[in-house]
Amino acid sequence: MLTIVHIVNQFFAGVGGEEKAGSPVVVVEGAAGAARGLQAQLGDRGKVVATIYYGDNYFHEHVEEAKGVIVREVEKRRPDVVVAGPAFNSGRYGLASVEICQAVSEGLGIGCVVGMDSENPAVPTYREYHNLKVFLLPTAETAVGMPEALSSMARFACRVGSGAEIKSAGEEGYLPRGIRRVEKADRPGVKRAIDMLLNRMKGRPFTTEIPVETWDQVRIAAPLADLTKATIAVISTSGVVPWGNPDGFKIFRNTYWRKYSVADLKRMEPGRWEAIHGGYNVSFMNENPHYGVPLDVLRVLEAEGAIGRLYPAYYVVPGNQGSPSVMKRIGQEIAADLRKEGVGGVLLVAT
Repeated sequence: MLTIVHIVNQFFAGVGGEEKAGSPVVVVEGAAGAARGLQAQLGDRGKVVATIYYGDNYFHEHVEEAKGVIVREVEKRRPDVVVAGPAFNSGRYGLASVEICQAVSEGLGIGCVVGMDSENPAVPTYREYHNLKVFLLPTAETAVGMPEALSSMARFACRVGSGAEIKSAGEEGYLPRGIRRVEKADRPGVKRAIDMLLNRMKGRPFTTEIPVETWDQVRIAAPLADLTKATIAVISTSGVVPWGNPDGFKIFRNTYWRKYSVADLKRMEPGRWEAIHGGYNVSFMNENPHYGVPLDVLRVLEAEGAIGRLYPAYYVVPGNQGSPSVMKRIGQEIAADLRKEGVGGVLLVAT
Protein backbone atom coordinates (compact mmCIF):
# COMPACT_ATOMS: atom_id res chain seq x y z
CA MET A 1 0.00 0.00 0.00
CA LEU A 2 1.30 3.44 -0.93
CA THR A 3 1.96 5.98 1.81
CA ILE A 4 0.96 9.62 1.34
CA VAL A 5 1.47 12.89 3.20
CA HIS A 6 -1.29 15.43 2.51
CA ILE A 7 -0.46 19.13 2.93
CA VAL A 8 -3.28 21.68 3.32
CA ASN A 9 -3.88 25.17 4.71
CA GLN A 10 -5.62 25.89 8.02
CA PHE A 11 -9.06 26.20 6.44
CA PHE A 12 -9.02 22.82 4.71
CA ALA A 13 -7.49 21.25 7.80
CA GLY A 14 -10.73 22.20 9.56
CA VAL A 15 -8.97 24.49 12.04
CA GLY A 16 -10.57 27.81 11.05
CA GLY A 17 -10.63 30.71 8.61
CA GLU A 18 -8.79 34.02 8.64
CA GLU A 19 -8.70 34.08 12.44
CA LYS A 20 -6.35 31.06 12.24
CA ALA A 21 -4.32 32.25 9.23
CA GLY A 22 -1.34 32.93 11.51
CA SER A 23 -1.09 29.29 12.60
CA PRO A 24 2.42 27.80 12.35
CA VAL A 25 3.09 24.42 10.74
CA VAL A 26 1.28 21.58 12.53
CA VAL A 27 1.49 17.83 11.91
CA VAL A 28 -1.45 15.50 12.52
CA GLU A 29 -0.84 11.78 12.30
CA GLY A 30 -3.22 10.16 9.83
CA ALA A 31 -5.88 11.93 7.80
CA ALA A 32 -7.47 15.17 9.01
CA GLY A 33 -9.69 17.75 7.33
CA ALA A 34 -9.66 17.45 3.54
CA ALA A 35 -7.23 14.53 3.86
CA ARG A 36 -10.12 12.42 5.08
CA GLY A 37 -11.76 12.94 1.72
CA LEU A 38 -8.52 11.99 -0.01
CA GLN A 39 -8.29 8.83 2.09
CA ALA A 40 -11.84 7.90 1.12
CA GLN A 41 -10.93 8.28 -2.55
CA LEU A 42 -7.75 6.22 -2.11
CA GLY A 43 -9.55 3.26 -0.56
CA ASP A 44 -7.13 0.38 -0.12
CA ARG A 45 -4.73 1.73 -2.75
CA GLY A 46 -2.97 4.06 -0.33
CA LYS A 47 -2.87 5.46 3.18
CA VAL A 48 -2.54 9.07 4.35
CA VAL A 49 0.08 8.65 7.07
CA ALA A 50 0.11 12.32 8.08
CA THR A 51 -1.68 15.62 7.42
CA ILE A 52 0.48 18.75 7.57
CA TYR A 53 -1.22 22.12 7.72
CA TYR A 54 -0.17 25.76 8.04
CA GLY A 55 -1.83 29.17 8.24
CA ASP A 56 -1.99 31.07 4.94
CA ASN A 57 -0.56 34.23 6.45
CA TYR A 58 2.06 32.37 8.46
CA PHE A 59 3.44 30.61 5.39
CA HIS A 60 3.83 33.78 3.34
CA GLU A 61 5.36 35.68 6.27
CA HIS A 62 7.82 32.85 7.11
CA VAL A 63 8.33 31.13 3.75
CA GLU A 64 11.76 29.57 4.22
CA GLU A 65 11.11 28.61 7.84
CA ALA A 66 7.76 27.00 6.97
CA LYS A 67 9.20 25.11 4.00
CA GLY A 68 12.07 23.86 6.14
CA VAL A 69 9.75 22.50 8.81
CA ILE A 70 7.50 20.82 6.27
CA VAL A 71 10.39 19.18 4.41
CA ARG A 72 11.77 17.80 7.68
CA GLU A 73 8.39 16.43 8.71
CA VAL A 74 7.88 14.79 5.31
CA GLU A 75 11.39 13.31 5.50
CA LYS A 76 10.59 11.65 8.83
CA ARG A 77 7.75 9.73 7.18
CA ARG A 78 9.35 9.04 3.76
CA PRO A 79 6.03 8.75 1.90
CA ASP A 80 5.79 7.43 -1.64
CA VAL A 81 4.11 10.65 -2.78
CA VAL A 82 3.07 14.04 -1.40
CA VAL A 83 -0.29 15.66 -2.17
CA ALA A 84 -0.95 19.39 -1.71
CA GLY A 85 -4.32 21.13 -1.97
CA PRO A 86 -6.59 21.31 -3.82
CA ALA A 87 -6.31 25.10 -3.67
CA PHE A 88 -9.01 25.78 -6.28
CA ASN A 89 -8.74 29.52 -7.13
CA SER A 90 -7.12 30.69 -3.88
CA GLY A 91 -3.89 32.48 -4.80
CA ARG A 92 -2.20 32.32 -1.38
CA TYR A 93 -3.03 28.65 -0.92
CA GLY A 94 -2.04 27.83 -4.50
CA LEU A 95 1.33 29.55 -4.31
CA ALA A 96 2.13 27.91 -0.97
CA SER A 97 1.22 24.49 -2.41
CA VAL A 98 3.54 24.98 -5.40
CA GLU A 99 6.42 26.27 -3.27
CA ILE A 100 6.07 23.39 -0.79
CA CYS A 101 5.99 20.76 -3.53
CA GLN A 102 9.03 22.33 -5.16
CA ALA A 103 10.94 22.23 -1.85
CA VAL A 104 9.89 18.63 -1.08
CA SER A 105 10.75 17.31 -4.54
CA GLU A 106 14.09 19.11 -4.64
CA GLY A 107 15.12 18.24 -1.11
CA LEU A 108 13.83 14.68 -0.88
CA GLY A 109 13.31 13.54 -4.48
CA ILE A 110 9.68 12.66 -3.77
CA GLY A 111 7.02 13.11 -6.44
CA CYS A 112 4.26 15.61 -5.66
CA VAL A 113 0.70 16.13 -6.89
CA VAL A 114 -0.98 19.51 -6.41
CA GLY A 115 -4.46 20.59 -7.48
CA MET A 116 -5.92 24.01 -8.31
CA ASP A 117 -7.96 25.91 -10.86
CA SER A 118 -6.07 26.47 -14.11
CA GLU A 119 -6.45 30.26 -13.68
CA ASN A 120 -5.03 30.28 -10.14
CA PRO A 121 -2.29 32.95 -9.90
CA ALA A 122 0.15 30.22 -8.79
CA VAL A 123 0.04 28.34 -12.11
CA PRO A 124 2.77 30.49 -13.76
CA THR A 125 5.08 29.78 -10.79
CA TYR A 126 4.48 26.04 -11.24
CA ARG A 127 5.42 26.33 -14.90
CA GLU A 128 8.51 28.42 -14.22
CA TYR A 129 10.03 25.65 -12.08
CA HIS A 130 9.96 23.08 -14.93
CA ASN A 131 10.05 20.38 -12.26
CA LEU A 132 9.68 16.82 -13.57
CA LYS A 133 8.55 15.56 -10.16
CA VAL A 134 5.69 18.05 -9.57
CA PHE A 135 2.34 17.62 -11.34
CA LEU A 136 -0.51 20.15 -11.19
CA LEU A 137 -3.98 18.79 -11.85
CA PRO A 138 -6.69 21.30 -12.85
CA THR A 139 -9.74 21.55 -10.60
CA ALA A 140 -12.94 23.54 -10.41
CA GLU A 141 -12.80 27.18 -9.27
CA THR A 142 -14.37 26.53 -5.89
CA ALA A 143 -14.60 23.85 -3.22
CA VAL A 144 -17.91 22.76 -4.75
CA GLY A 145 -15.65 20.62 -6.94
CA MET A 146 -13.87 19.01 -3.97
CA PRO A 147 -15.06 15.40 -4.56
CA GLU A 148 -14.00 15.45 -8.22
CA ALA A 149 -10.68 17.13 -7.37
CA LEU A 150 -9.79 14.63 -4.66
CA SER A 151 -10.81 11.73 -6.91
CA SER A 152 -8.48 12.78 -9.74
CA MET A 153 -5.67 13.67 -7.32
CA ALA A 154 -5.94 10.31 -5.54
CA ARG A 155 -5.87 8.43 -8.83
CA PHE A 156 -2.89 10.40 -10.15
CA ALA A 157 -1.03 10.26 -6.81
CA CYS A 158 -1.21 6.47 -6.94
CA ARG A 159 0.39 6.50 -10.38
CA VAL A 160 3.16 8.86 -9.30
CA GLY A 161 3.80 7.02 -6.03
CA SER A 162 3.96 3.62 -7.69
CA GLY A 163 6.66 4.77 -10.09
CA ALA A 164 4.47 4.34 -13.17
CA GLU A 165 5.61 6.06 -16.35
CA ILE A 166 3.93 9.46 -16.51
CA LYS A 167 3.32 10.50 -20.10
CA SER A 168 2.78 13.95 -21.57
CA ALA A 169 0.45 16.54 -20.09
CA GLY A 170 -1.94 16.10 -23.00
CA GLU A 171 -2.19 12.36 -22.41
CA GLU A 172 -2.31 12.45 -18.61
CA GLY A 173 -4.37 15.59 -17.95
CA TYR A 174 -1.97 17.61 -15.79
CA LEU A 175 -1.04 21.18 -16.72
CA PRO A 176 2.04 21.43 -18.97
CA ARG A 177 5.29 22.77 -17.52
CA GLY A 178 7.05 23.80 -20.73
CA ILE A 179 9.34 20.76 -20.64
CA ARG A 180 10.35 19.29 -23.99
CA ARG A 181 11.58 15.73 -24.32
CA VAL A 182 13.41 14.12 -27.20
CA GLU A 183 11.36 11.23 -28.56
CA LYS A 184 11.63 9.06 -31.63
CA ALA A 185 8.73 9.54 -34.06
CA ASP A 186 7.45 7.13 -36.70
CA ARG A 187 7.25 9.82 -39.42
CA PRO A 188 9.60 12.68 -40.34
CA GLY A 189 8.79 16.13 -38.98
CA VAL A 190 8.19 17.60 -42.43
CA LYS A 191 5.39 15.12 -43.14
CA ARG A 192 3.79 15.68 -39.74
CA ALA A 193 3.96 19.45 -40.28
CA ILE A 194 2.31 19.17 -43.71
CA ASP A 195 -0.49 17.05 -42.23
CA MET A 196 -1.11 19.67 -39.53
CA LEU A 197 -1.17 22.43 -42.12
CA LEU A 198 -3.63 20.57 -44.34
CA ASN A 199 -5.88 19.77 -41.38
CA ARG A 200 -5.90 23.41 -40.36
CA MET A 201 -6.69 24.61 -43.89
CA LYS A 202 -9.59 22.16 -44.16
CA GLY A 203 -10.95 22.91 -40.69
CA ARG A 204 -10.12 19.48 -39.31
CA PRO A 205 -8.88 18.99 -35.72
CA PHE A 206 -5.15 18.77 -35.12
CA THR A 207 -2.74 19.03 -32.22
CA THR A 208 0.44 21.04 -32.44
CA GLU A 209 3.60 19.36 -31.20
CA ILE A 210 5.07 22.60 -29.84
CA PRO A 211 2.32 24.66 -28.18
CA VAL A 212 3.28 28.30 -27.73
CA GLU A 213 1.64 30.31 -24.96
CA THR A 214 1.18 33.98 -25.79
CA TRP A 215 0.47 36.82 -23.37
CA ASP A 216 -1.09 40.18 -24.06
CA GLN A 217 1.47 42.84 -24.84
CA VAL A 218 0.62 45.89 -22.74
CA ARG A 219 2.05 49.15 -23.98
CA ILE A 220 3.70 51.15 -21.21
CA ALA A 221 2.07 54.55 -20.83
CA ALA A 222 4.17 57.64 -21.38
CA PRO A 223 5.25 59.43 -18.17
CA LEU A 224 3.14 62.38 -17.06
CA ALA A 225 4.55 65.60 -18.47
CA ASP A 226 3.78 67.56 -15.31
CA LEU A 227 2.55 65.80 -12.17
CA THR A 228 1.75 69.15 -10.55
CA LYS A 229 -0.98 69.73 -13.12
CA ALA A 230 -2.32 66.18 -13.44
CA THR A 231 -5.55 64.72 -12.09
CA ILE A 232 -4.73 61.57 -10.13
CA ALA A 233 -7.22 58.80 -9.32
CA VAL A 234 -7.02 55.86 -6.92
CA ILE A 235 -7.88 52.29 -7.90
CA SER A 236 -7.89 49.72 -5.12
CA THR A 237 -8.29 45.94 -5.04
CA SER A 238 -8.49 46.07 -1.23
CA GLY A 239 -12.30 45.90 -1.12
CA VAL A 240 -12.70 49.08 0.97
CA VAL A 241 -16.32 50.21 0.56
CA PRO A 242 -18.81 52.37 2.48
CA TRP A 243 -19.99 50.70 5.68
CA GLY A 244 -22.77 48.24 4.97
CA ASN A 245 -21.40 47.21 1.56
CA PRO A 246 -24.17 49.00 -0.40
CA ASP A 247 -23.34 47.35 -3.73
CA GLY A 248 -23.20 43.81 -2.38
CA PHE A 249 -19.60 42.90 -3.15
CA LYS A 250 -18.62 39.31 -2.32
CA ILE A 251 -15.40 38.41 -0.49
CA PHE A 252 -14.17 36.60 -3.63
CA ARG A 253 -14.73 36.27 -7.42
CA ASN A 254 -16.39 39.64 -7.98
CA THR A 255 -17.37 40.46 -11.54
CA TYR A 256 -17.99 44.22 -11.32
CA TRP A 257 -16.42 47.42 -9.96
CA ARG A 258 -17.72 50.57 -8.34
CA LYS A 259 -16.46 54.05 -7.52
CA TYR A 260 -17.26 55.97 -4.36
CA SER A 261 -17.08 59.70 -3.76
CA VAL A 262 -14.47 61.21 -1.44
CA ALA A 263 -14.97 64.72 -2.79
CA ASP A 264 -15.58 66.38 0.60
CA LEU A 265 -13.35 64.14 2.70
CA LYS A 266 -9.84 64.68 4.00
CA ARG A 267 -9.63 61.30 5.74
CA MET A 268 -11.24 57.84 5.69
CA GLU A 269 -12.73 57.60 9.16
CA PRO A 270 -12.98 54.11 10.77
CA GLY A 271 -16.58 53.05 11.25
CA ARG A 272 -17.70 54.69 8.00
CA TRP A 273 -15.83 52.22 5.76
CA GLU A 274 -15.21 48.48 5.78
CA ALA A 275 -13.17 45.98 3.80
CA ILE A 276 -14.98 43.24 1.87
CA HIS A 277 -12.28 40.73 0.97
CA GLY A 278 -11.60 37.06 1.65
CA GLY A 279 -7.88 37.09 0.93
CA TYR A 280 -6.48 38.79 4.04
CA ASN A 281 -7.37 39.73 7.63
CA VAL A 282 -9.63 42.75 7.09
CA SER A 283 -9.55 43.89 10.74
CA PHE A 284 -6.45 46.00 10.07
CA MET A 285 -8.10 47.66 7.06
CA ASN A 286 -11.28 48.32 9.02
CA GLU A 287 -9.24 50.03 11.74
CA ASN A 288 -7.40 52.16 9.17
CA PRO A 289 -9.02 52.31 5.69
CA HIS A 290 -6.05 54.37 4.45
CA TYR A 291 -4.14 51.12 3.97
CA GLY A 292 -6.45 50.49 1.01
CA VAL A 293 -7.32 54.06 -0.02
CA PRO A 294 -4.51 56.45 1.09
CA LEU A 295 -6.71 59.54 1.06
CA ASP A 296 -4.88 61.22 3.96
CA VAL A 297 -1.48 61.24 2.22
CA LEU A 298 -2.95 62.22 -1.13
CA ARG A 299 -4.72 65.21 0.41
CA VAL A 300 -1.36 66.36 1.78
CA LEU A 301 0.26 65.98 -1.63
CA GLU A 302 -2.63 67.85 -3.20
CA ALA A 303 -2.31 70.71 -0.67
CA GLU A 304 1.44 70.91 -1.23
CA GLY A 305 0.97 71.10 -4.99
CA ALA A 306 2.86 67.85 -5.62
CA ILE A 307 -0.15 66.67 -7.67
CA GLY A 308 -2.53 68.91 -9.51
CA ARG A 309 -5.80 67.45 -8.28
CA LEU A 310 -7.13 64.31 -6.66
CA TYR A 311 -10.05 62.83 -8.59
CA PRO A 312 -13.12 63.13 -6.33
CA ALA A 313 -13.90 59.39 -6.25
CA TYR A 314 -11.93 56.16 -5.98
CA TYR A 315 -12.44 52.95 -7.95
CA VAL A 316 -12.62 49.61 -6.15
CA VAL A 317 -13.11 45.88 -6.65
CA PRO A 318 -12.31 43.18 -4.08
CA GLY A 319 -9.65 41.37 -6.08
CA ASN A 320 -9.63 38.05 -4.23
CA GLN A 321 -9.76 35.07 -6.63
CA GLY A 322 -10.56 37.30 -9.60
CA SER A 323 -10.13 35.36 -12.83
CA PRO A 324 -7.79 36.98 -15.39
CA SER A 325 -10.51 37.28 -18.05
CA VAL A 326 -12.89 39.05 -15.65
CA MET A 327 -10.17 41.36 -14.29
CA LYS A 328 -9.13 42.25 -17.83
CA ARG A 329 -12.68 43.28 -18.65
CA ILE A 330 -12.97 45.28 -15.40
CA GLY A 331 -9.69 47.02 -16.20
CA GLN A 332 -10.94 47.99 -19.64
CA GLU A 333 -14.17 49.39 -18.20
CA ILE A 334 -12.36 51.43 -15.55
CA ALA A 335 -9.87 52.69 -18.13
CA ALA A 336 -12.71 53.91 -20.33
CA ASP A 337 -14.26 55.78 -17.40
CA LEU A 338 -10.89 57.32 -16.45
CA ARG A 339 -10.40 58.53 -20.00
CA LYS A 340 -13.90 60.02 -20.08
CA GLU A 341 -13.24 61.82 -16.78
CA GLY A 342 -9.93 63.28 -17.98
CA VAL A 343 -7.77 61.51 -15.40
CA GLY A 344 -4.07 61.82 -16.14
CA GLY A 345 -2.59 59.18 -13.81
CA VAL A 346 -3.58 56.39 -11.48
CA LEU A 347 -2.32 55.12 -8.15
CA LEU A 348 -3.08 51.38 -8.03
CA VAL A 349 -3.32 50.16 -4.44
CA ALA A 350 -3.14 46.41 -3.95
CA THR A 351 -3.19 44.37 -0.73
